[in-house]
This record gives sequence, structure tokens and C-alpha cells, in this order.
Amino acid sequence: MRAGIRVLALLVLACSAPMVLHAQDEIVDRGNVAYQEGDYTAAIEAYEAVIEGGFSSAGLQYNLGNAHFKSGNLGRSILHWERSLALSPSDPDTRANLELARSLTADAIEPMPTFWLFALTSGWVNLLSAAFLMMVVGLAWYTTTAGIVIRVLFRSDRMIALGRSSTMIGLPFLILFGTTLFVREVGFDSVDRGVVLVEVVPARSAPAEDDDLTLFEVHEGTRVRIDQRTGSWVEVVLDDGKVGWIPAAVMETI
Repeated sequence: MRAGIRVLALLVLACSAPMVLHAQDEIVDRGNVAYQEGDYTAAIEAYEAVIEGGFSSAGLQYNLGNAHFKSGNLGRSILHWERSLALSPSDPDTRANLELARSLTADAIEPMPTFWLFALTSGWVNLLSAAFLMMVVGLAWYTTTAGIVIRVLFRSDRMIALGRSSTMIGLPFLILFGTTLFVREVGFDSVDRGVVLVEVVPARSAPAEDDDLTLFEVHEGTRVRIDQRTGSWVEVVLDDGKVGWIPAAVMETI
């Protein structure tokens, strides 16, 4: 009886999944229509409803960033474009929008130079989207596996040559892109970053509400690196190397 109930539950989930996806698509479509009609508040509500339902994508985050930008929410537009870029690092439209938005922020930050090897590695790891990497790794795995199976099961010179060629083609792609996907997903090259969402917040030398500890101010839309957390405070590092403590509530993690 229990096995039958379990099977029935799986069947219900399998049948309901397309309905859920269709419902989410309908909400996104309503958001797109609202955006085109200039009702950016309704568009934001629609896009956020989809994300709160557990569905997200580079395109959805990009649209949400656009709607916030049109509504005058500079910080949140940068936040969602950063999230879109994290899912699709090579998208030129997202990069162009971020460049424009950053030029409008109050903090004119000159990034510190990056060691060329780290820059090269990060550029390669983030060059391709995770979906594309998974597709390439999957094809490479099937090609390599097929080559090994052919060489084991068949003894003719022609089939052995075919298996060897299949393995030699698939294995380098599997190693290169598999390693890239692993590094990208595990996050060896990444750090926690956030975006400030309030107009201005003082960065202090210690996690305390003491104006005498203020080092500098951080303004809306500024991207920060999160070094550590203590209670309701986070220690952040700006791209120019400045370090200070700000309340965690004034920012959201990318």
C-alpha cells in the first residue's frame, strides 16, 4: 500500500510540474506586458513572485533589474543585473546596463589592479554559462565513454580505431570543461559579494553604532566584497581596497 501511495505521489508531481512551469510562464508574461505598458511596479511584483516561487534565470533577473531601473531603484537594479551576470557572465546587454548604472552611483571607485594570472583564470571560468558548460561536459562524457566501451567490446581494427578516436576527442574536452565547471560550481574563484541598497551608510572601523568609528561612507548601488559577519554586521571590502563594517540590513548578497 505504501509503495502504491509513493508511486501515486510521484505521478502527481510529474503531472503537476508542467502545470507549475506554465503558471510561472504566465506570471512572467504578465510582468512583461506590464513593463511594456510602463507599469513597472506591477512588473516588479510579477517577476518577484516567480522568484519567490523558486524559479529564476538570467533573463528573469535581467528583466527585474530593468524594471527597478525604470522605477528609479538604482541599487536594486544593480543587484539584479549582478545576479543575472552571475548566471550568464558573457551577456553583453547585462554588462552594458551595469556599466551605465555604475556610472550613476555616488561612489567613484577605481578598482585595484588584479594579478594577471588570477584575472585570466577568473575570465576563463566565467566566460561560458553554467548551462553551456554542463552541455559540453555531458557530450564529452558520452563521447569518451562510448570510445572506451567500443574498445572493450569490439576487436576489429576499424572499431578499435573508432573507439580510440572517440576517446581522444572526448577526453580533453571532459578534462578541460569538467574542471572549469567544477571550479565554477564549487566557487574556488568566487567570493561573497553584495550591493548596498540604502542611499548612504557609514562604514566603521568596528561593528558598532559609534560615529567616532566612521572611516568613510558607502552609497546606494556600490558593490562590496563580504569578508566576515558578526551578529548584524558585515565587514566589507570595496573594489578600491577600503575596508569597513556596515549593518547587514543595508545590503543584499548577490
